[in-house]
Amino acid sequence: MCSIGVDASGGGTDPMVIAPRYDGWYAKLIKVPGKDIPMNRAGAFCAGQIMSYRRDEALVVIDLGGGYGSSTYEHLSENEIETKGYKGAEGTTRRGGGGKLKFVNTRTAAIWMFREALDPGQPGGSPIMLPDDPELIADLTAPTFEATPQGIKVEDKKKVCERLGRSTDSGDAVIMAWHYGDRHSTAALEWIEQGLSGVGRKFKKMPQMNGSGRQPLSVQRRVA
Repeated sequence: MCSIGVDASGGGTDPMVIAPRYDGWYAKLIKVPGKDIPMNRAGAFCAGQIMSYRRDEALVVIDLGGGYGSSTYEHLSENEIETKGYKGAEGTTRRGGGGKLKFVNTRTAAIWMFREALDPGQPGGSPIMLPDDPELIADLTAPTFEATPQGIKVEDKKKVCERLGRSTDSGDAVIMAWHYGDRHSTAALEWIEQGLSGVGRKFKKMPQMNGSGRQPLSVQRRVA
């Protein structure tokens, strides 16, 4: 497991969604109903839920945009769990389109670059395999983009949610898990070295598909 994206919940009808990522392969999304989260101890409860699914010291990426994930982030950080706070409204230096495209904020960069990663027309095809989840597909395909003097800008999340009639929790968790954390394009040499030596900070072997005993297809293809 390379990273685990978490879209926090403030209770009510919106669930907390946990998206575990193994390189480009995503396990089935875990959805914890908002009504089942005790608000008086939400940080500890949600942190416990995340840790029950976390493997291989994977980076935990938590959405801090709405404030709901703050207590969970603090609880994990205080317990020395490697955690990254995701703030979609923040500026970014990341570039898309081979380094030619600028983005107005982190949320735009994350969604656009995941869109690029899903493109089947790229050399070798897309490295990503998503779980069979109709809501997730709707979340990922709903946002539109516009060009501005400051760079590419994604449609406001509020407008997307109004059009869907719900929040884009599943899509957000999956995109966050891709935006941060190790993947083949950034850590392949480290994985190979650790696999040969049998030692390493995080991985004792190449990432494996959860429960199948097989490496992700992207790793099989490129390392072979």
